[in-house]
Amino acid sequence: MSKWKCGAALAALIAVAGCGGSGNSGGGSAAVPVVSTVTPTPSPSPTATATPTPVPAASPTPTPVATPTSWSAAAAALYDVQPDAATCRAGTLKASVKADFLARLNAIRALHQLPAVTYSGFEDTQEAESSLMMAVAKRLSHTPSADWTCYTAGGSTAAGSSNLVGGWGTGLGFNSEDDYLGLWLTEGGSAAIGHRRWILNPFLGKTSYGRVALVLPDGSRASAASMRVFNFAAGGPVPTGLPAYVAYPSGDYPARYFDLSAYLSFSVVAGTTGTFGANANVGFGRATITVTGPAGTLAVSDVSSDNDGYGLANNVQWRVAGLQRGTSYTVRIAGVNGAPQTDYSYTFRIVG
Repeated sequence: MSKWKCGAALAALIAVAGCGGSGNSGGGSAAVPVVSTVTPTPSPSPTATATPTPVPAASPTPTPVATPTSWSAAAAALYDVQPDAATCRAGTLKASVKADFLARLNAIRALHQLPAVTYSGFEDTQEAESSLMMAVAKRLSHTPSADWTCYTAGGSTAAGSSNLVGGWGTGLGFNSEDDYLGLWLTEGGSAAIGHRRWILNPFLGKTSYGRVALVLPDGSRASAASMRVFNFAAGGPVPTGLPAYVAYPSGDYPARYFDLSAYLSFSVVAGTTGTFGANANVGFGRATITVTGPAGTLAVSDVSSDNDGYGLANNVQWRVAGLQRGTSYTVRIAGVNGAPQTDYSYTFRIVG
């Protein structure tokens, strides 16, 4: 079921939906609902491989291009072939847009010592068709029905295998690919953090990205994006050099990727051959979580854990009262079961 917080007075709506998540939050003139979905049936996940760094090639200095000054111009600049709602054409994203998304995704993964993912073009058409359906319908769903405008079977497959995000309304602001990654990571403060867990899945291996941003026939703006996180056309090699755990946030962490009121999370990398197996045997039922700052221990609340299949098959999450930017905090998680260690400790600081 979907939970929506909206009304006639809202000029714009931003929504996120992914494989896992329910709840909503918002304020002012916009709302951020999260669409709840069913846990996908566990299946072998694609594996990751680091992308070799290409040797830079000499190229002519590009002619400066004027920065788009309107929403429609900024949207049009994303494409080689423009999307069109009237003819159900999803358009063709520029290679530079997909490259920017991939680079920003891998920069986030590097913050967690996770291997870079590669880009899979096989799913591009499906991801674009998924995004078109969401933008035209002005809603998000992992299970769109055949009566949706611009429905395609391929778009439906992508919708069920992707993180989704979208916005619509006459007052919709323009969002970058980095903005969308930030929305998926912070989850709008929701306790459902499936989007984040897919992004930070050590075994993600690859991704495909689609986005449709256009002015609809009724004059309103709409933009939706789909990021493939499982069910790829082909797998990849088993990743190497995985970290002992995935903690969010960890180290010096950019403020645009973390909200001080958001849930923190932690998963153990107990097995290195896939998301399940040994990783599904890690338990946090008896674990204690302590967060310490310069003034002492902070209050921890809303602790929950699971072994669901949103990326790595173990997770514990919690909230912390009184976090501040620019301050270093130490997290200690003690009493972990089924893991290589019983106790884990790390630090983080929100910067920027």
